[in-house]
Amino acid sequence: MEYAAGGDMFEYVVKKGGLRENEARWFFQQLIVAVDYIHRMGVASRDIKLENTLLDGSPRPLIKICDFGYSKHEKFQSAPGSRVGTPAYLAPEVIMTTKGKTYDGKIADIWSCGVMLYVMLVGAYPFERSEDKNDPQKLQKMIQRILKVEYDWPPHISSKLSPEVKDLMARLLQADPSNRATVKEIQDHPWYMKDLPPGVKEMNDNMRLPPTGSQSEEEIRATVREAQLAPHRHPPGWEDDYIDDTMDAAAYDETFGGADGEWGGGME
Repeated sequence: MEYAAGGDMFEYVVKKGGLRENEARWFFQQLIVAVDYIHRMGVASRDIKLENTLLDGSPRPLIKICDFGYSKHEKFQSAPGSRVGTPAYLAPEVIMTTKGKTYDGKIADIWSCGVMLYVMLVGAYPFERSEDKNDPQKLQKMIQRILKVEYDWPPHISSKLSPEVKDLMARLLQADPSNRATVKEIQDHPWYMKDLPPGVKEMNDNMRLPPTGSQSEEEIRATVREAQLAPHRHPPGWEDDYIDDTMDAAAYDETFGGADGEWGGGME
């Protein structure tokens, strides 16, 4: 596997306590190029987040999206319909999905990109609150804020941000997927376009398929089938940071009705 010498974006942002707007734009521009690429390949990640965004070791880091364990391919797999991902990054339609109902995984990825941009700028998640830290209902409170799109900018951060980035954020974090910005709309936004290197916007227009590697597609599929049949065991120290992929209605009601379980960690 390729080695990402710069670690991941989560570590990078936490270490800096949030990024300046120009630096956040540099990473967000790369993120959208990468997301646009995987979407054109027919894949929805469904787990876009800082921890899954790796950095190379260059002085001005380049990013790599990793971990496609929850991804869906529009041609080879069924439409997304399960409640998977990392709670703080989940789009409202993913939270609200029910058995037999599907959603557009690519549009849900755009919401997660918006959460990533917020975290890069602020150093905290948009729908978490510091006063909820020891509250047993903090997960449910966060979920309700996501569904209502209740977020704000800390005053000391807000005063430093341009109106353009706030406008883009409002377009990314739209509860109704049909109102959410598309990749093209993001790429045409004035904030995104600023300081964009020549040719980047058109980079994915002439895509070349990645090399097939040493294994045939059937060999890969056989390996995946074998893995799916293997006993499911968790390694020592494993913690469930994800929503149950097979959560039924009863479990859904229990989780959102005040269960003490928790889906993921904070920016501590």
